[in-house]
Amino acid sequence: MTSREEALLTVRDLRVRFPLKAASLFAPKRYLYAVDGVSFSIARGQTLAIVGESGSGKTTTALAVARLIDAYAGSVNLQELDVLGLDREALRAARRRFQFIFQDPYSSLNPRLRAADIVAEPLPPMAADARQRIVDDLFEAVGLRPEQQRLFPHQFSGGQRQRIGIARAMAPQPDLIICDEPVSALDVAVQAQVLNLLRDLQSGRGLTYLFISHDLGVVQHMCDQIAVMYLGKIVEYADRLSLFQNPLHPYTRALLSAVPRVDPTVRGGDRRLLLQGDPPDPANPPRGCRFAARCPVAETRCHQEPPALRTLRNKQQVACHLVTEDAVSPLG
Repeated sequence: MTSREEALLTVRDLRVRFPLKAASLFAPKRYLYAVDGVSFSIARGQTLAIVGESGSGKTTTALAVARLIDAYAGSVNLQELDVLGLDREALRAARRRFQFIFQDPYSSLNPRLRAADIVAEPLPPMAADARQRIVDDLFEAVGLRPEQQRLFPHQFSGGQRQRIGIARAMAPQPDLIICDEPVSALDVAVQAQVLNLLRDLQSGRGLTYLFISHDLGVVQHMCDQIAVMYLGKIVEYADRLSLFQNPLHPYTRALLSAVPRVDPTVRGGDRRLLLQGDPPDPANPPRGCRFAARCPVAETRCHQEPPALRTLRNKQQVACHLVTEDAVSPLG
């Protein structure tokens, strides 16, 4: 949705696979295709959410973008930097440009380090007073008190630990912060506080987020662009207002119908769309649309021919044979 010229991050045809155990010594190699041809871009200062069920490939996509796992095809460009083409030494030097905020705010923090040392850990070597000024600024930015710098992770609440994780991610002034389910382990009230903090920091400091979530309700007021993934592929890609006001793919409708309806302009929340069955085996995906077996409106063509992700007249992108060029969903 973002043009290449203005994009901070550009991902094209990203593919990740994992080898499976062979049935016998002479059996051909088999792979699980966790990410199968994913493309997107993010403009500086904006947020792209990748949303989908567990096993859809969204976290694997994020890990591949940061070269924490290897992709076997595709390209990842952080402005001029060809991430997938870096050798080991160049990748180590580029690591500071990608930072993560992890799902579990306790296991992602070193329990033996004090909070100040955790936040300062990604910083390059510098004078002690300069280092302390940065830590002081980051603690203030995320809403923690100066005296809390001496505490250990177990002495903080879950929400406070996540604030430490956010401060640590911001410390090296990265180009991109990858938020991997950053609020799913928190209480609902604390989720709202952390999401508001992330938005305020983005507004004040020009941060760019790749936001991973299974919950469209969480990203509704957080993200500029949303990519909906199912079984390794993007099935719908749109700006936030378009997706929530006019969700097109039946899978997107199903995800939205599970969100409590608080905004009357959001479609898909008026009636629950229950999906039958389980997602197909990613090691042996179906020939046609990967969602066809669970889709309430699937036709013969859907089971035989995989749909391409196409751009409609209203600029939304959708991978569904039954969505019209005028952006009318088969579910009405």
